[in-house]
Amino acid sequence: MDEITQIEEYAGLFLTVDEIALLMNIDASEFRRDIRHGKSDRAKAYLRGKLKSIVEIRRQTVMFAKKGSPAAENLVNGYILKQQQNE
Repeated sequence: MDEITQIEEYAGLFLTVDEIALLMNIDASEFRRDIRHGKSDRAKAYLRGKLKSIVEIRRQTVMFAKKGSPAAENLVNGYILKQQQNE
């Protein structure tokens, strides 16, 4: 598995930057700088991995909210508010 694919997978599992750096034998400070600037392939892979997992979780949360889960409804209301504030 190549570096970019591995970063995306680990980020999607919500491993920390330090954990990913240690597992992949890359410099954590450099990796953190890459992520902060957001332009490198590493940074994009990290963000993509994280966001793909967030999408899966939110999809399930919305499904549970539609089925009447009060906890899920509260979470979804927060998502809606955040989305509206960002428009």
